[in-house]
Amino acid sequence: MTFRERIRSWQIVKHTKLWFSISLAIILIGIGAMVFNQVTTGLPLNFGIDFRGGTVISLTCEKTPNVSAVRNILVENGYKDAIVQEAKGNKITIKLNAKAIKPDDATKIINEISEKVAPVEKDKTGITTIAPVIGKELIKSGTIALILALLFILFYITVRFTFQFALATVLALFHDILVTLGMLALFRVELNAPFIGAFLTIMTYSVEDSVVVMDRIRENLKFRTKESFPDLVNRSITEVWVRSMNTSITTFLASFSLVLFGGPTLRDFSMTLMFGLLSGTYSSIYIASPLLVLWHKGKDKVRKSVAKIEPQKVASVSESTVQTASDSDNANVQSLPKKKVSKKKGKKKSKKKRR
Repeated sequence: MTFRERIRSWQIVKHTKLWFSISLAIILIGIGAMVFNQVTTGLPLNFGIDFRGGTVISLTCEKTPNVSAVRNILVENGYKDAIVQEAKGNKITIKLNAKAIKPDDATKIINEISEKVAPVEKDKTGITTIAPVIGKELIKSGTIALILALLFILFYITVRFTFQFALATVLALFHDILVTLGMLALFRVELNAPFIGAFLTIMTYSVEDSVVVMDRIRENLKFRTKESFPDLVNRSITEVWVRSMNTSITTFLASFSLVLFGGPTLRDFSMTLMFGLLSGTYSSIYIASPLLVLWHKGKDKVRKSVAKIEPQKVASVSESTVQTASDSDNANVQSLPKKKVSKKKGKKKSKKKRR
């Protein structure tokens, strides 16, 4: 038996409670991490400079600088949470999560790096300050973008399929959002402006994977015979399972390689993608499709209850009509034929007397 034939025998829909329990456990772990971060740091997620505000210092050295030595200088000046990122061309980017930094402090840090680590080219030095107001506007615009994306997805799948299919897909997207945010909170991944782009990419990928499963369910419904709806959904999932896993594995390897070798600049973005891709693949198969089965079971219960009530009403109505019809017939039979019988009997008696 080949691997594909073994997949056809898998019973995925029958273990719906197990899949939902796994998702609920992961979401609760993520919520617990958010609560812990809120208590310890004052924020549920590790928002970066783009959201909280701060200062970015860009330096170009004459030779390759030692990043650990630069971090020690920043710690000595009171910036323990500073992020130092190294780039090609002997460049260094320093991110300070502070609302404002004094010009004297920035000049002092640059001079110490030039003296103790590597000479700094003063002409290629840049200092950028990001106000917290810009961060609030970015959060607001990002939230609006995510909500509009969810609404457009709901509208498109409703037109393309049905409202039940669209609702199952959107609920699976909410599952992906909660799982991804929980993992980012658990691993303290810093969130900056590219985070919004990564989130929109995750939503696109999850919807694309869910639409593949839903489309196969719709195609199988056209040629459905005596097969029950849960068995049909299970068969549809097993038919596209290999395709979904092949796509997910290739994209996961690409994002995982960026986490390992992309450096600090791409690590946070690629980790967000990696968590979202794993969650999107899981939800399209093990969350969205079982939700359709649960709603279909609810409809079947309503139909069965209606089917039990309606025959009783029809039977009672038919019995009453039959009884009334029989009563009327009996009444007619008892009234008319008796007179004729009585006359015949009287005639027979009279003939006997004459004889």
